[in-house]
Formats: sequence, C-alpha cells, structure tokens
Amino acid sequence: MDIMEFEGKTYEEAVKKAVTEFNVDVKDLDIEVKEVDTKGILGLLGSKKVRIVARVHSKSEETHSEVSEETPEEYGKRFLMDIANLLGISLEVKITTANERILFLLDSTDEETLAGREGEALEALQHLVRLAIAKKYKQNLKLLLDVNDFREKRKKIIIVMAKKLADKVRRTRKPIKTKPLNPYERRIIHTLFKSNRGISTSSEGDGHTKRVIISPSGSGNARS
Repeated sequence: MDIMEFEGKTYEEAVKKAVTEFNVDVKDLDIEVKEVDTKGILGLLGSKKVRIVARVHSKSEETHSEVSEETPEEYGKRFLMDIANLLGISLEVKITTANERILFLLDSTDEETLAGREGEALEALQHLVRLAIAKKYKQNLKLLLDVNDFREKRKKIIIVMAKKLADKVRRTRKPIKTKPLNPYERRIIHTLFKSNRGISTSSEGDGHTKRVIISPSGSGNARS
C-alpha cells in the first residue's frame, strides 16, 4: 500500500489519522517522524505539530519484525535520535533504569535547546517519547528524560526557591503559591516538606503544570 503523510498537533493525533485512513491497528503500521515543529515540541506542551509518514506492513515484513522487533527502550532511543537529526542537534543517548523507571540520559552540546530555560522543552520532549512508545507497544511505561544532568541542577534551584517561600510563610503565617511547575518539580517540593511540622504543601490547578501551595502546617495535604 502507498506511503501517506499525516500531520497532527501531537504524535498521537497524527497516528490516529493514519489508523483511520488505513483502517488498521497501530501495530500494523510502519511510522516514521518526518517533521517536528521545533517551536512547539521544544517549547510548550500545548503547541506541538508533528508530521509522520505511514504505511501498512506487508505479511513478509510482519514475519521479519517478529524476529527483529525493537524493545521499547531501543525504539525510544531511535525516536530521540530521529528528532535530533531532524533538528540538526548533536546527541548521545544512554539508557538505564531506576525505581522501575526507564531513564533516557541525553548528552548534548545543545542543552539549552533540548531543556529550555526552565525545563519546559525537556518535559515536552519526554511527553512525546512516552506517547510514541505507548502507541507502538500499547504500554504506558514510566520514563524520565534528562540532558547533561539538567534535572539535578534544576532540583537545586527548586529547593532554594521552596525554602525561601517557606521562610516567608513561617513569618507571615499566610500560604504562598509557586509559579506553575511540572510533576517532577512538584514532587521535589512535596518531598522536601513531607516531614516538616511547620509547613504543609498541596497542588492547585489542572493539567500537566500546577502550582504548589506552601502553607503553615495543617492548612493542606501534599499531592502531586
């Protein structure tokens, strides 16, 4: 069957169009990312644009793929390398595991592009990789992307910020809200004050990013 192009605001949307057009299951399709809107993918989660090409497996290809099928980790790595090639970014990917989570550790001279100023680009890229793996393997795997230990550096910044806000809460006895944070950053703050008798935390908002409310003890319950 002919190769066809599909475009969507997300990888998931583009694949859904391909499935509808060919009237087959996702597992019966060969899918390749051809174009990524870098302003969207490496910017905010809500403004992505992805273009893919898709075609239906032949019977012989299906038999061969059963023998040489990639693991989700290998597919995720190849997916990341394809995006890096499209963007002209130098990239090395190391895969490991920790706490039942797949870690994609990226090494690149283009950290600012891959991570963004406050990690928004890294979160968007992680979201895209998770969707791609979920669609291909029908598994919602726990995974984490990091580039040049960006998350550890970001963790230190978040902790300093949270401690300063907590000091103000103790002085004023009034709750303070952080700016919108992703789940990883919110967990840092919740964990930091988990056993603190003077401070409690809770999250406020909908969607991927939420604000953390830092309150005098007894005013809230921690949640992500």
